[in-house]
Amino acid sequence: MKNYIEIILSFLTEIKIAYEMTDIKNKTLLPGLFIQNGILQIDINKLKYPGDILHEAGHIAVCEPIFRNQLTGDVYKHGLSIKREPQAMHGEEIAATAWSVAAVKHLGLPMELIFHDKSYKGSAQNLFDLFENGGLFGQPLLQAWDMTCPNSGFPIMRAWIRKTRWVNSLS
Repeated sequence: MKNYIEIILSFLTEIKIAYEMTDIKNKTLLPGLFIQNGILQIDINKLKYPGDILHEAGHIAVCEPIFRNQLTGDVYKHGLSIKREPQAMHGEEIAATAWSVAAVKHLGLPMELIFHDKSYKGSAQNLFDLFENGGLFGQPLLQAWDMTCPNSGFPIMRAWIRKTRWVNSLS
């Protein structure tokens, strides 16, 4: 477990996703992990699954840049202090999942690291199978945000941090 954590933290440092090792006092969605103002807080003594670091880092990476420093808490439900379009939040959740798959493959780590028995509310095996069989789940958003491209093919990333804004074609 320690080796996986070291590899993941080295990767986060390399791609410039801010994190800090700290004692987390409050209850968290994922043990030992909390996002505070766009910074991933990690309590190594409470962390149960190293792959969860990648999923939470994925939330930071795929967040629309103008909102990134406002991410706090359970970002899927209420991680921003301002009102956002629901489709943006749900899109970022599935994009964070695809991002974590790309990261684990880039690092040469096993997919079971992110799709463990306690992950994704019982849907881990379905997601694992989906990604292993070339299914689409979040990759089109990564492509739309210019983080991956059809020429290189997922899971190859052209950018690990989202730079483009959300464009609502309905407005």
